[in-house]
Amino acid sequence: MSAIAYAIASVPIAILLALILKRFQIGESTTFIALLLLPLGVWGVTSGAISEFSAGGVTLKFREAAEAKVKISPLTDVVEDFQAIEKGGLSAIEGFTRALTPGKPIALVLKLGRPDYYVPSAVVLYLQALSSFDPELTLVVTDADGKFMVAADGRAVINFLTGQNDFQAQEQFREALNAPDASRLVELPGFTSEAIAADATNAQALSKMDELARRTLVALDSGGRPKGLAKRDAIVTHLLVQLASGIAGAP
Repeated sequence: MSAIAYAIASVPIAILLALILKRFQIGESTTFIALLLLPLGVWGVTSGAISEFSAGGVTLKFREAAEAKVKISPLTDVVEDFQAIEKGGLSAIEGFTRALTPGKPIALVLKLGRPDYYVPSAVVLYLQALSSFDPELTLVVTDADGKFMVAADGRAVINFLTGQNDFQAQEQFREALNAPDASRLVELPGFTSEAIAADATNAQALSKMDELARRTLVALDSGGRPKGLAKRDAIVTHLLVQLASGIAGAP
């Protein structure tokens, strides 16, 4: 998605924040005007084209927000610790779903190097069960030591494995998981070997999502192991809140 699209998507949020401040008489009229111009700020953040912008006497330094490191504008605030589920037997589905928190990101984790351990039809059942808790469920594949290999959108994997050529697709999936590396998995629809570092900047995360046309990326720790999930919508909302807070506190 382009920087312009990010800005358009942020318009309803900006208007809502502005109306709330106006309704409860929080801040001056300049605050209200500046909030309405927040979509321009989001465009500036995601494109990196604007370094500073003034509206109604309020200055927003978008480039600073975009390039802020984790300790300043923490990506960890929007890289949520996911509920990692490692596939077990089919009888385990009902048991582990009882412990899940609706709305919290979920990743189904599979490991390479376990020939014929994963039955594609069973993986579909797991994904379908988990997607009712997290519609943007992520499938993560690691090596035997837990290091990230590839990831895919859960719904895309379900569609691939249950499509018209489901038998052929499931055989491809099985053979790819049986392979010693992830090279064959990357060739399947919806999979990517791309990820971000957990201490990346907001701009880096959004730029990579834009480049790959993905809404979610796995965030890795320094050892290359999955630490959490970075979601585009959460990052954009986080930036809007940061900018709105700055406006409300401006003299």
